[in-house]
Amino acid sequence: MADPGPAGRTIATAESLAATLSPLLLAAQRLAASTAPGRHGRRRAGAGEQFWQYRDVRDGDSLRAIDWRRSARGDRLYVREREWESVETLVLDIEDHPGMRWGSARGRETKWERAVLLGLAVAALAFEGGERVALFGRMQPVGGPGALARLAAGLALPTTAKPVAGRLALFGDFLDEPGLIAADLASRGATERGGVLVQVLDPAECDFPYRGRVLFDGAASEKPEDIARAEDIANAYHARLTAQRDAVVAAAEAARLIPIFHRTDAPPGPALAAIRAALEPVA
Repeated sequence: MADPGPAGRTIATAESLAATLSPLLLAAQRLAASTAPGRHGRRRAGAGEQFWQYRDVRDGDSLRAIDWRRSARGDRLYVREREWESVETLVLDIEDHPGMRWGSARGRETKWERAVLLGLAVAALAFEGGERVALFGRMQPVGGPGALARLAAGLALPTTAKPVAGRLALFGDFLDEPGLIAADLASRGATERGGVLVQVLDPAECDFPYRGRVLFDGAASEKPEDIARAEDIANAYHARLTAQRDAVVAAAEAARLIPIFHRTDAPPGPALAAIRAALEPVA
């Protein structure tokens, strides 16, 4: 069969990704709908839709600014103030490499699928709150009707777009060397942006349930390792994983990102709530 060429391969990859993302997109919308969105208020007076407080009328206030219904209850004139709301930009990035596409059990979500689910759900909440969302290095900020579907489709784009300013929401397994993770966060300007780093792992990576002889497939750059008694290396594995997670937390906090850990066998709702709380703007 003839090679379709780079363009044809790109289209085929995009179509395959779209087929995978369709159910994830619907699941993300349902997950976001289970969390009350609400706009991000800044807890001070300004342009917005939500009621903030009543205050006494001041010199310079127009007659139209006076809340006559509230003022009629007494002998003072009051102005109804709204809470200031800001249009924020959220910048998502979801790791996509062979390790992220791995799942330890048939029928279980891969790390990439869970990361996409959470990422799109966070984006849906941001859109409901009046924010715009970009994909780091892939897509400029989008908003409005149909924005979530456009964002999902943007996951098939190459990482060639110019990065934009905004809070970061990073999803991945973050199993690289700690020095590389710290360097990557620095290259993204995380300390100036703030945001959240979500480490997503498979339960087998966390629990190491293996016994007896096991052939562990390595990453593309590593050779498979044949272990005669997997239980003999369990303690060393757990120690190494604990050290890795501690290093990820340290790198995230040094880069002013709030670290959150999530397993793919855990329900996504609590993780989404924690991510949303971590991304709340600071007054």
